[in-house]
Amino acid sequence: MAITKTNFINYIRCPRYVALDHLKKEKLDSFVTLEEYLKEEEEDKLKEILSSMYDDEGNDLIDVTNEHLQVMLPYYNKVELLAGFIAPKYFKGTFKYSKDTKDQESFDCKINGIRYLCYVDIYNEVDDYFNIIEVKATTTKKYLNIGKSYKDDFGKKKIHSIFTLKNGIYYLREDLNNIDEVMSEKEYFKYKQKLFNRLDPAGHYIYDLAVQRYIIENDLKQNNMSDQIDKIHYYLAVLNSEYIFDGEYLGSEPNYKTDINGNDIVSFIDLTNLTKEYLDRIDLDRKRVELYIKTLKADKVPIGDYCENKKTTVCKYKDICWKFIPKENSILNYIDNHHGFKDKMGNLYKRYDLINDGIIKMTDIPVEYLNREKNMIQYEVVKSHIPYMNKAKIKDGIACITYPIYHLDFETFPCPLPRYKGEKCYTQSVFQFSLHIEKEIGICDKEKDHYEFLAPDHKDHREELIKKMIKWIDTNSNGTILVYNESFEKTRLKELGEIFPLYKNELNKMRNMIFDLMYIVKTNSKLYQELGYSEKEAKLFNYYHQDMNGSFSIKKILPLFSNLTYKGMEIANGVEALVAYANFPKLDKLDYEHKYRKLVEYCKQDTWAMVEILKGLRASVK
Repeated sequence: MAITKTNFINYIRCPRYVALDHLKKEKLDSFVTLEEYLKEEEEDKLKEILSSMYDDEGNDLIDVTNEHLQVMLPYYNKVELLAGFIAPKYFKGTFKYSKDTKDQESFDCKINGIRYLCYVDIYNEVDDYFNIIEVKATTTKKYLNIGKSYKDDFGKKKIHSIFTLKNGIYYLREDLNNIDEVMSEKEYFKYKQKLFNRLDPAGHYIYDLAVQRYIIENDLKQNNMSDQIDKIHYYLAVLNSEYIFDGEYLGSEPNYKTDINGNDIVSFIDLTNLTKEYLDRIDLDRKRVELYIKTLKADKVPIGDYCENKKTTVCKYKDICWKFIPKENSILNYIDNHHGFKDKMGNLYKRYDLINDGIIKMTDIPVEYLNREKNMIQYEVVKSHIPYMNKAKIKDGIACITYPIYHLDFETFPCPLPRYKGEKCYTQSVFQFSLHIEKEIGICDKEKDHYEFLAPDHKDHREELIKKMIKWIDTNSNGTILVYNESFEKTRLKELGEIFPLYKNELNKMRNMIFDLMYIVKTNSKLYQELGYSEKEAKLFNYYHQDMNGSFSIKKILPLFSNLTYKGMEIANGVEALVAYANFPKLDKLDYEHKYRKLVEYCKQDTWAMVEILKGLRASVK
């Protein structure tokens, strides 16, 4: 049997995964085909892109589609080529890399009759040794944000990272004897432990590289090349979160040269010592995998963090193992359930432990475990089927909204590589907005009072988009820009203002006009304390219905206050919207015109949904 690196990382989840993967004893001596390996690697790489794409925004990736994955693949391939192109700036010797896995350097070893196989993104040969560089489509932020937080002299939050830069390459501080007084050794090693959690977004990539190192070292041992082992260095190549594209193109392609601040678009992280620390763990994991293969037990196993629910790395067999958990109102729908639950004695009960003990539905949990009042509200709502509503808070929240109301929504393309001047890696690049203007209470027509902009192609239309917003949003009107989840729109306006300083003043005015409709439904502690509510009441949400299932997303709230629905729409969510936009260059004239109309229709639905929700909230508290 042959196991790829991707196989190995999945097989270590639990014994059931291996059995469900249809492994048969007669395949133990089979040879993995290149096609099988390529398929596994492609799926893994696509998931890497998505896991990085949503680092800052925290979007739910459950509805990720194959189309979504495919539109991102060219960007991942380009990241690998960029890393290979930039590597000679930091490393000596010759380089072997290719977007085609079949042309990459490979290593394999055989242990107890099982063949372990890996390919190397960048193989760097230097005299009598070589370096291994694994390319990941994540960013440096994932690693540089691990460390001690503090506030600078201006009160801005900073992170004293466990990683530090030397000669353009990041190292763990201990590797450079650079643990200073800002962070004690005890604190440093506490933060470092995050990297040994293979289920953590940062630790996942370290584990991946450590598995690769394990295979490579065993390959060398089996080929009488053990003398090279201690000479090899292992690196991650990731996108530089500080890199700013200057807008220069070579033909139609962006030219990612060193930016004005001296940043390259790809950074390298030396993980040689860290992956060495991992090797004993990998050896134990290999023994577990071999046991799973030998026994091939498909029996039910307890669910746990290793299922990686709601992650791009979610187990592909999760639905089989989780079928006994209801889709609606399980204990996983309790808000903040990831923190667990405590009884009156302070004993902690973790969510998966409770489920494995048979406590599955919201109403199964002992009431004394509900130490968070918001969870108690959820429990009572589900048990009684009566919605919870704090009418006073809803009324006072609505009273903060001034007219005219500009109901605003953006659609963005979170590209791994910056496309336009001023953008960074994974900038949420705005390509569309929808605007409904409600002049007075209830005075808003879905068609006549709707304004929109949609970039017609993949050229830079951001300035045109800004001008349209300035034309239709009167920043001197004393009105309100109503959005759903304000951090997203505020951040986009701030980014646009920094890239286009000519319009910064107007865009900042827009930011100051923003009010979040979610505050009316959920809450905002600061707002409601300013309105005179106690800290305790200000923190509690204002409305809860059993059909929300622990979510305050606009698509959960809309049907509770309106007959409006997204069902039946060709483009019905943000993922489908960005896929449609991404495919613009591939469409013929008729398909393009059709998709263009459907994108306008979808974005219009988002802002009209806010009109309807506000109307429904007003009616509910009369």
